[in-house]
Amino acid sequence: MAIVKVRDLKPGMVLDKDIESLKTGAVLVGGGAVLNRKLISHIKNLGVREVNIFDESSFLKEHPEDSLVIKYEKLSDKVENTFSDIKFGKKIILTEISDEVDELIFELISNNNILGRLKQLEKRDDYTFNHSLDVCMLATMLGKWLEYSQIQLKQLSLAGIFHDIGKLKISDDIINKPGKLTKSEFEIIKKHPIYGYDILNETVGISKNVALGVLQHHERQDGSGYPYGLKESEIHEFARIIAVCDIYDAMTSNRVYKGKESPFLVAEHLDDESFRNLDPRITRIFLDNISKFYVGSRVRISNGEVGEIIFVNPQMPTKPIVKVGDKYINFLEEKKLQIVDILK
Repeated sequence: MAIVKVRDLKPGMVLDKDIESLKTGAVLVGGGAVLNRKLISHIKNLGVREVNIFDESSFLKEHPEDSLVIKYEKLSDKVENTFSDIKFGKKIILTEISDEVDELIFELISNNNILGRLKQLEKRDDYTFNHSLDVCMLATMLGKWLEYSQIQLKQLSLAGIFHDIGKLKISDDIINKPGKLTKSEFEIIKKHPIYGYDILNETVGISKNVALGVLQHHERQDGSGYPYGLKESEIHEFARIIAVCDIYDAMTSNRVYKGKESPFLVAEHLDDESFRNLDPRITRIFLDNISKFYVGSRVRISNGEVGEIIFVNPQMPTKPIVKVGDKYINFLEEKKLQIVDILK
């Protein structure tokens, strides 16, 4: 344990003791909390001058389940600074996030439950930022399932982090527009893979694999994608991986113009798209593996009930059996109800 001045707090640190109100004794921030930028700001606003911080190595021995949270917060802080630099025209300094990426990869490949882990993480207010890190983690897991080497996983992780950095060169009015984009606005959006590719081409230490993954992540198997209308084997495998993860995370997240959708409906959408736009092998590996984490998950059903998934059919992973109280709902047979969300 160490006493640390509030001005010296950093994301990833862990509180050793509760922060209590001097007047009422009420707990304002609980001991064991993993600090992020929002929580640090909150502590500063409380007027607290110093707090007790865990020694990280000792804490992780006792709480190994929090290791990914800590690694994610450290990477988040570094990536947020990097994105800010890009927005102001500065170049990416890859060495500033390299170690944090390595640590996050280790945590991800050591813990398979990516769905539960994504819900566990504290997100920022910026959708593009959150989405970039989510896609990084999903792509890394998919790379693991594809039996990628450590070097390939590192490159794929970076492609995931940077896949949308070209959007930082586009007006926030367009990026955050709550309604439908006009044709001219969409044409501007379609340039973001090229902007991202150009940024990475000027970055020391970025491989061609990463740059192509970013450039081509909106290309589609049938040639209907952008920016160049590439088809099938013309599209780099990193881009085909990111395409699947990009769609999954976008559709299961709240966006400025659309609310999130059920992971099960999104999985069905991906399955349908694998016959036209997405790489069928990569999509199938993604869906087969991610469905393994559904068993034991609590879910909300369209009729308002909450239940637990007790069985997933390997041949039809989007139609599980859910136990609600004393009854069982087989979604392979139930046509009127839908699973609308996976709960923590």
